[in-house]
Amino acid sequence: MDMRLKFLTIFAPFIVASLTACSGINDSWEVKGGGFLKYSINDGEEITQELGRDDVEIPFIRNSHHYLLIKVPIANSERKDQISIMVNEPKLGQNAVVANYTWIQVQGSPIAALSGKDNYATIDQKDDTKWTATFNLHFQDCRQGTCKKDIDPITFKGRLHYWIAEDDR
Repeated sequence: MDMRLKFLTIFAPFIVASLTACSGINDSWEVKGGGFLKYSINDGEEITQELGRDDVEIPFIRNSHHYLLIKVPIANSERKDQISIMVNEPKLGQNAVVANYTWIQVQGSPIAALSGKDNYATIDQKDDTKWTATFNLHFQDCRQGTCKKDIDPITFKGRLHYWIAEDDR
């Protein structure tokens, strides 16, 4: 066997593997925009929900809004959860959420409104590349088919990581 054939036989798999590893590099959230929301309900299992470029509205990125809006459409959730969280004029640190635009629908139950006063979003990164935030929210418990105010609210704890698309920077 000549040396060139031997070389190709030995190194071809490595060359193919390295080309394959780089093939999707421009498909990442850092380039296309998007991210994920990891959350739990009543300290249960952690759920990871992917967020597309259009599921999060960052102030003044492709819009003239002064608010941060995170939307998880029910069609995108394996559990049939639907979430909307809005923060008006977001700043680094703790922020109030906008009650009329912040709600949850857990596994197809009726939409639950915020409950109580200890509802906030803590934003720890907001720049032209990435936004991150932690959420501590309480909602009416509507999981039995009706929303009940006389039982403890459900607790939603979440963590957002969202990358702004290269085209929007």
